[in-house]
Amino acid sequence: MIHPYTEDKLDLTMGALGEMFELAVMNLKMDIDYFAIMFANSKISESFEKCDYINIYGKSSNELLALVIGKEPQYFDQPEYATPAYWVGYMLAYNQWYYNCTFADLLFHVPASKLLLNYFPYHEMDITKSTEIFKKELAIKNKLKLLRLKKNFSQSELAFISGVPLRNIKAYERGQIELSKASGETLYQLATALNCTIEQLIV
Repeated sequence: MIHPYTEDKLDLTMGALGEMFELAVMNLKMDIDYFAIMFANSKISESFEKCDYINIYGKSSNELLALVIGKEPQYFDQPEYATPAYWVGYMLAYNQWYYNCTFADLLFHVPASKLLLNYFPYHEMDITKSTEIFKKELAIKNKLKLLRLKKNFSQSELAFISGVPLRNIKAYERGQIELSKASGETLYQLATALNCTIEQLIV
């Protein structure tokens, strides 16, 4: 599997993101799903996704948190022991690196509050075991269903907007027909309706 950056940089992103989640939830009393979505939609998440040292290294977790929420940094001490919120951020950073996808994609499949429910027993396991939490959800035969759901389209709505027959869309999503073998016109119609590229549909 191809990763977005080298493994030697992984500790930096895992620790920093764990501390950010901990500060947001424990000190600022933010809802974990609210903060997770705020982070995933922020510019700083892009820096974490490729371990951009310029925007991460040398900044404290308080300063990084301030960049996410758009406020002046407030300086809090980290708890003596890692909390469940820390584990969620720590584990998200590992799985983003492992699966080489965006934080938004991970959280779309498994919200942060659901990850918290997996704190027991996964926090006692090696971090590599946490990939099991996402494996089933990320195992989609093609991207059509994922992209459709992100747009909040039903299958019928996508059929109407794209002009592709509903029966075809159902067959593509079930894997009965390989989307990659669809005609160029069909792929263009679906990509246009979903505001994505043809490559995003079939790769």
